[in-house]
Amino acid sequence: MTVRPSAAGNVPPVVLDAVQRMPPTAALEAPLRDAACVFAPVARHLDRLPAATPWVRPDAVVVFGGLPGLAPGSRAAVLRPTRELLARAATRDRIAEGGITLHDIDLDLLPADAPTPAFLAIHVAPPAQPPEGCVAQGPR
Repeated sequence: MTVRPSAAGNVPPVVLDAVQRMPPTAALEAPLRDAACVFAPVARHLDRLPAATPWVRPDAVVVFGGLPGLAPGSRAAVLRPTRELLARAATRDRIAEGGITLHDIDLDLLPADAPTPAFLAIHVAPPAQPPEGCVAQGPR
């Protein structure tokens, strides 16, 4: 896989590389449920998203910074949605609620109604207490 620099030049190449290597995600439920785990003590920048349920392995990457649209201090779980996931009305409804941004292949920010984003980023504000029960995932 070839990593291309962002057109805006704002996204570090190491972030692009990590998210572009993720397999496509066909369901939004697991990444949404486990998104709070981006603040778990086991969470590492650019590693797979830890899971709140040990046998679930959400296909998402933890991003601590360097993502367009990510507020300072917040973190994100970035995933590659399948076309089927994007076609679901429930997915578009959840995006419309806020807290999820759409990004192109270079991670540049897209409008919320973009028809075919390459990535979705679930934004998570810092919690009052770190989440408990999150389990780090092994290698892909």
